[in-house]
Amino acid sequence: MGVPTTEIHRGDCWARGKTLVAVSAERARAELADGAQPCEVCRPDQVLNRPP
Repeated sequence: MGVPTTEIHRGDCWARGKTLVAVSAERARAELADGAQPCEVCRPDQVLNRPP
C-alpha cells in the first residue's frame, strides 16, 4: 500500500501517463518476469512474447 505499481507500456500507448521512462526490450521483459503489470490497453507483453 502506498507503493506505485510498475506498469509496462509500449512507447505509442495513449494510456501511459506522464511519467514514462524508456527502457530496452530486454529490460521490459525482465520487469514483466519480475511481476510488473503489462498495460491492458497496448499489451506490450504480446509484442515482447511474454505471457501476461
